[in-house]
Amino acid sequence: MSSVAMSAPGRLGKAIEYLQELWRRREFTIALGLGNLKARNASTSLGLLWWVLNPLLLGGVYFIVVGILFGGRGRPDDFIIYLLSGMFVFHFTSQSMTGGANSIIQNAKLLANLRFPRLLLPISTLIEALVGFCASLGVLAVMVVITQVVLDQQYLTPRLFFLPAIVALHVLFNLGLAAITARLAVPFRDINNLLPYLTRVWLYLSPIIWPLSLLERAGPTVNRLVAFNPMYDLISLYRSVLLNYPFEPDYLIGAVVWTVLIGTVGVAVFVRYEGHMVRYL
Repeated sequence: MSSVAMSAPGRLGKAIEYLQELWRRREFTIALGLGNLKARNASTSLGLLWWVLNPLLLGGVYFIVVGILFGGRGRPDDFIIYLLSGMFVFHFTSQSMTGGANSIIQNAKLLANLRFPRLLLPISTLIEALVGFCASLGVLAVMVVITQVVLDQQYLTPRLFFLPAIVALHVLFNLGLAAITARLAVPFRDINNLLPYLTRVWLYLSPIIWPLSLLERAGPTVNRLVAFNPMYDLISLYRSVLLNYPFEPDYLIGAVVWTVLIGTVGVAVFVRYEGHMVRYL
């Protein structure tokens, strides 16, 4: 019993030391993330703007297909900002997953020559994705203001003050996913080829390209399955504060539960395995 009693404080102490080491190297992490962002966009004319253009153009394609060619059955009048709000949020998550999967492989020499908490690498890719996401939120805010004037509806409310808290929750959720994909990508390199298909299916299952009115005609089983999707809660929270959509406490509860679950499991699995990564590189 004494060994069990001692193991918990021992693990807690190691966790605190690990967090302290992460904090001490925060400048290195930020510099690495911003450096990767500049390097990734150095060869393009539009640079960071492509981070916004990718989901914007993809959203335009879905708007033409779903909103126009299919007659827009059941779509709301503000479908364009409804669509883009989901696309930007989902793009942040998908980019974090892809960045996490590539973070260890692309920095193999760094891992082989320096000792540091390996979790810094997925965090640096998360910083890179966060910068692009913040830029996309600025574009979305402009489009919301324009739509508000055109449709004469009230979107921007004091709920906007809760946006930083939702973004922070989203960041922690994405960190867990980035840590999971980084952990899997080292021994299983094929994860990079599989991720685009997984994220595309996840996109179709999320309330992004289809209106919520479709759920009204679906059965209770379908509604429960959709609500079990973690992106459903996160996207609903964003739309509650950005588009003044109805807020349900279940959105917040679901988002917190998923963030704690994915974040804790992802980070714990990554940290436990990080000492064995170099042998696979």
